[in-house]
Amino acid sequence: MLYVKNSQSKFEELVEIKDTPDKGSDPEQIEVTTLKRKRKVYVAGREDSPTQSFTYNYTEDNYHTKVKTYCDEEVHDFLVVYPDGTGTLITGSATTRKNAISLNSAIEATLVITPTDIVDKTSTEVTALLAEE
Repeated sequence: MLYVKNSQSKFEELVEIKDTPDKGSDPEQIEVTTLKRKRKVYVAGREDSPTQSFTYNYTEDNYHTKVKTYCDEEVHDFLVVYPDGTGTLITGSATTRKNAISLNSAIEATLVITPTDIVDKTSTEVTALLAEE
């Protein structure tokens, strides 16, 4: 499930999602080889915060009323909740688009979040976030 923090600073269900993207990336490699070494030596650099793309079923309500409301170039808090109760808090700005349509398939749309921060949460932390008043 995908939640968003609304104007009352409470998390509410945004839209049912069909998939979730990778929440991180492999770190960049920084070469630190000295002339004394026969092989190159690397240390881990910074990880990337990749865009977060979520597919959802397109309906007028999902697209225009729910999702598009948060595609306003502002930064929002989104919370992905997994079946085991854990989650990922994504802070960032969002855009949405209708996906291509083909015969005999569901009409889908994609929500893309450009993150400023991505933080994994335990089930206890997710429960606390959803219960905030």
